[in-house]
Amino acid sequence: MFKALAAQWQANQEQKRAIAAEKWEQEKRWREEDREEERQKRLEEAKQQEEQARERAAEEARRKETTTSLYRAHLDVLDKAATVSYVALTCHEDTWTFLARRAFGAWSPEWLTSAVQDSPGQAGPVAKQATFKKNPNLSPGRITKQDNGMQTIEVSGDNLVTILEELWNTAFGRTGYLAIMDTDPNRGACGPLYRRFRTWLEDLEPGTVSERGHTLVLDERLDTQPA
Repeated sequence: MFKALAAQWQANQEQKRAIAAEKWEQEKRWREEDREEERQKRLEEAKQQEEQARERAAEEARRKETTTSLYRAHLDVLDKAATVSYVALTCHEDTWTFLARRAFGAWSPEWLTSAVQDSPGQAGPVAKQATFKKNPNLSPGRITKQDNGMQTIEVSGDNLVTILEELWNTAFGRTGYLAIMDTDPNRGACGPLYRRFRTWLEDLEPGTVSERGHTLVLDERLDTQPA
């Protein structure tokens, strides 16, 4: 009887060892499967990251190419603007204020609307009040007041280049950060105004010695064609 019990106990132990070994092998297979699944997951993530990196690089290359192309076209516009002796720019005084302050800085309000001069020297920048990024050197008489808040400003080619540069930088050349930080509510006008100047310059024909510069009207309501 003792031998039978011993044999039964030994059989039970063997069975337990077999079950434990089988369980170990199963857990080992599960761990290997988990490791393989994790490895495949990491490979897939690496492929996705690599693909995203390639897409970002391609997008950056396209963006740089587009920006370069746009800037080359912009340089052509500046080259054309630089050859203009002066342009008689007709627009609303608010439009000129917006253009002038963005391009040159802050100055006396009397200068921005300096068509009517009650006394000599009233027009023109006030040195103590003006903070120019660039002094446009507009002498008295180069801003003529018209009806309904319209006015004509004689702008030199050099000043026209400065205006176009500021409009382009704000509308197309700025980084997202600079665009967000620009709180000017009229910033959205820079793109349309720039395109209006650009179209006018592209269609501009060379003048003659007898002509006094060129004219540009920034008002679709006026029945006036640029000369």
